[in-house]
Amino acid sequence: MARKKNQAVSEPGLSAPEPSLIWLKAAYQFHTFAYRDPRSAFASAMGSPVVSPTTVLLGIASTLFSFGKAVEAKNFIGVAHICKVVIDAPDGIIFFRAFHQLRRYESNKWDKPAEGKINQRIGLTNINQGTREYGLVEGHTTVYVGIPEDHIENVKMALTNLGHLGTHDSMCSIVGNVEICSEPNDVIYMPPEKWQSNVPYGATVVTLSRFKNKPIEPTLPHWWMAGGEDTEQVPYFIKGRFEGTSRGKIYRKQ
Repeated sequence: MARKKNQAVSEPGLSAPEPSLIWLKAAYQFHTFAYRDPRSAFASAMGSPVVSPTTVLLGIASTLFSFGKAVEAKNFIGVAHICKVVIDAPDGIIFFRAFHQLRRYESNKWDKPAEGKINQRIGLTNINQGTREYGLVEGHTTVYVGIPEDHIENVKMALTNLGHLGTHDSMCSIVGNVEICSEPNDVIYMPPEKWQSNVPYGATVVTLSRFKNKPIEPTLPHWWMAGGEDTEQVPYFIKGRFEGTSRGKIYRKQ
């Protein structure tokens, strides 16, 4: 069969070429900021100055769902594993701890009927105490997203209307407009495959979550979420340093 014009030919033993991505840029001002280090427990969450790539990509999908664009959201999730994310951290963040009253519904997850162990409180509320690190942010956080060209308009809309980034009470507002830009090679937000050959000066390491290079599997016929076999936790280099205090910690980018 004759090959079509401009059709790529895959050579045996060679990996597939990286997809062509269009980059979008959006800056955000945070009113409150909280993002849990993926390694920390939910009940005693440590804060990170930047969010994970999975947080941004699922935030885009969630915003599309909230505007009734379910088809567009599912189509975006279908390509999320090939999208790229770069975060330019704000100038600084002062972190402090706040106590939380954690409320969850009782379930039968740990029931063992054969042993006579059944939770008699199913459906009632289970209340526990927990702590979380919140941040007072100086400056803007700039998000760069590399996406396939046919998703530009939907992702623009989602980034424009993104109401939170991090936890649900990590409220933010966009500054200016979403813009098309070139790949931000000057921003230090480096996964292992980059920093292993070029360790940046004046940077620190944070652990973030990203999607593996394979299509995301739904946990149910109508819902996707981060975690499980679809994601991995890896160390990222970001610009800046942490300073410890008697009441928390301070992140400074410069």
